[in-house]
Amino acid sequence: MKIYPSRYKDQPAVTLESEVVRAQFLPHIGSKMCSLIYKPRNVELMVQTPGDQYRMQPYDGVYEAGECSGFDEMFPTIDTCFFEHYPWQGSKIPDHGEVWSLPWEHRVEDQTLYFGVHGVRFPYKLEKWVSMTDDSIIRIDYLLTNLSDFDFAFLWSAHTMINLEEGVELVLPPEARRIVSIFQLNGIGEYGEEQDWPIFSDGQGKQIDRARLQPQSTRRAEKYYIKGKLSSGWCALKYHRSQFGLALSFPAATVPYLAVLSNEGGWRDIYNIFLEPATATFDRPDVARLHQQASILKARSTYRWHLNVSLFDQVDFQSVNEAGKAERDG
Repeated sequence: MKIYPSRYKDQPAVTLESEVVRAQFLPHIGSKMCSLIYKPRNVELMVQTPGDQYRMQPYDGVYEAGECSGFDEMFPTIDTCFFEHYPWQGSKIPDHGEVWSLPWEHRVEDQTLYFGVHGVRFPYKLEKWVSMTDDSIIRIDYLLTNLSDFDFAFLWSAHTMINLEEGVELVLPPEARRIVSIFQLNGIGEYGEEQDWPIFSDGQGKQIDRARLQPQSTRRAEKYYIKGKLSSGWCALKYHRSQFGLALSFPAATVPYLAVLSNEGGWRDIYNIFLEPATATFDRPDVARLHQQASILKARSTYRWHLNVSLFDQVDFQSVNEAGKAERDG
């Protein structure tokens, strides 16, 4: 594995590369993972925006007016909202959070790529260390520090925009049996509505299998959270046509929730899926609190978690363990 300076469009980047994967990060734009190449198939797994110029947005800018690609860190919210509690009560939390548009400090520490950023409107520090546990698994370790004497409600989510091909299968832990809808374009379900997963029946004989991604021509997009806390933190995609798998794995004790946004051509005519492990639900900490699904960082304390991004040269697996390894037994 090697780490070296590179360029992404018109921006300076840092690349982490093994025999199997090549990942690029933008230190000055949210520490974003802008590209992830699976080398055995020569496939770009992160959504790319056309053009040679990166579409910049300022702090507190509009996320969808920017690049809208790759894997951004969402913190301390996804949806714009206002902080509820003293001493920051009424302070606006920007669209898709604070950190995706900020420059992060970065450095190479031996075989690890370090990134860190301080909050603007709130006193915290978010840090991450990117390394590889083997040639096919990228591990990101996170440390969140509350620098204040007050508890801080937050939502962290991995905003991964992953390219699809026809026939991809979404695989979730066995406990994923119910979902809660929060967004749809030509999809199914009103905000907050609960439904079965993976098979949805409309009561009139029509069934939809959400585990089998539909073609881009479906022109549908929908986002939902798996209902309740996960006991095992992972999700995976099986690319049956190209015969490989991609998985995210994370500790359910500290990252207990998972959102999925399947975009089958319904949004911007893009064909992708967002897999979003999260510390809280409903895309904003205030609504998560109403559902008793919030995450709280205590005064002068820290919060740790990790995320593995794994690639497998197979689709014959049933689950993924917390270390990011594929397992044939469920």
